[in-house]
Amino acid sequence: MKKRHTETENYLKQALAKLLLEKNFEEATVSDLTRTAGINRGTFYLHYVDKYDMADQFKNDTLDDLFHILSDESIYTDTRAVLFRTLTYVKENFEFIYAISKSAYVDFPKTIKDFVYEFLLTVPEFKETITAYYDIPYQYALEVYLSSIESIISLWVANGGKESTEEITDTILKVAALEKMI
Repeated sequence: MKKRHTETENYLKQALAKLLLEKNFEEATVSDLTRTAGINRGTFYLHYVDKYDMADQFKNDTLDDLFHILSDESIYTDTRAVLFRTLTYVKENFEFIYAISKSAYVDFPKTIKDFVYEFLLTVPEFKETITAYYDIPYQYALEVYLSSIESIISLWVANGGKESTEEITDTILKVAALEKMI
């Protein structure tokens, strides 16, 4: 049963990615999703309340996977390796991430900023470190920091992920001075 559930999720995730490249999320219907996924509407409603519930679950599953990667204790000793693994996950799931980045419903820039912020809350003494690094009040230092990371990732995704994972890892490390902060 679990295998069938996972297969259904995968079919719907692929269908959502495909549809978001053709039309915006608001225009996509459950019928569009199920037709593209090759499943019936009844199966869809066994798993999800509506398309918003489905999109939220896919987004949350993706963020959970990313948070799990970033939760590796080696983030404090080998920031580059953990960031590289995180961006490799993005690259491996690029078709889906690219498609949802186009959706106003997901609000990709805000999602990235919120995700990075939640991660930073786990970093000891981050507030003091970032405030000292930028030498401006914390709320502004945090905004500069989050916006820098979000902008790099958003641009990379919007441009089709042309740069290698290594290049984006190095860019984020340089701009956000992550190795000095963590």
